[in-house]
Amino acid sequence: MRSCAFLRGFLLLLIAPLLSDAQTATCTNWTFFNGFSPSGINRWGAVVGSGQPSTGVIAGYIRYSNGATKTYIAPNAAPPTNWTFLTRRNKFGVTVGWYRDTNQNAHGLVLSGSSTLTLDYPGSVETILYGINDWGSIVGIWGLGDFSQPYDGFKMWKNGAVTTIHYPGAMMTNPTSISDTGIIVGWYVNVGAQSPFPYHGFILANGVYKTLDYPKSYRMLLNDINGSGVIVGTYHTSITSGGFIYVNGTFKDVKAPNNVQVYTVDGINAYGYVTGTSSGGSFTAHCQ
Repeated sequence: MRSCAFLRGFLLLLIAPLLSDAQTATCTNWTFFNGFSPSGINRWGAVVGSGQPSTGVIAGYIRYSNGATKTYIAPNAAPPTNWTFLTRRNKFGVTVGWYRDTNQNAHGLVLSGSSTLTLDYPGSVETILYGINDWGSIVGIWGLGDFSQPYDGFKMWKNGAVTTIHYPGAMMTNPTSISDTGIIVGWYVNVGAQSPFPYHGFILANGVYKTLDYPKSYRMLLNDINGSGVIVGTYHTSITSGGFIYVNGTFKDVKAPNNVQVYTVDGINAYGYVTGTSSGGSFTAHCQ
């Protein structure tokens, strides 16, 4: 009953007018750091992402709440790119991401303690994992490695069952996050869209797709959602880009102190702490 009530309340928020100018979020507890670009932040404040520790190598990074950082390169990642990306981490420390093999094809990656698992969509050539919730459900994209099949989205349950995620009429659907209540967010590109492709944010709740676009933007990325239904993302206009939170039917720009420009907001945890990139480096902050 509680879950159903949440879904009804959340869907009602989507009916709120989206044409007004965004407000500014109240953000405190700013911490800036360098070394890698973040993708997600878990319940305990651990940030995951990727960076370049040496020439020709992109490694996954984990930055713990005490500031300690470690890098990770998937065992099957191979030259010439040696790419490993970490994208999301749940409260149990299970982390998802992806890496490239010797053929430069992408494969889904799941880390749990000292265990490493390659997880690919059935029949795909490439798989990228973007999100995992505390129940172990994962979202990502898959493709055939060429232009014969645009990348499309999927949800994989903990038991291995797979569900397609495809925004109706879209050329490409890219789910980026799944909340503990099962709400999925991401972005899609319409069939026939011309470059530069306009991305549209979407929310998938209880089997219903909804478009959610930032006012006045031409490119919109919904990057993460927490269990309370607060969404974070990145917008692009013809002259600028920035990050936002979407809470109670309202877009709120994330503004950093001292005239530091926020470029992206990539993750949010259960306590309202966000992570992203800015002109002052990568950051975490508490926003509402």
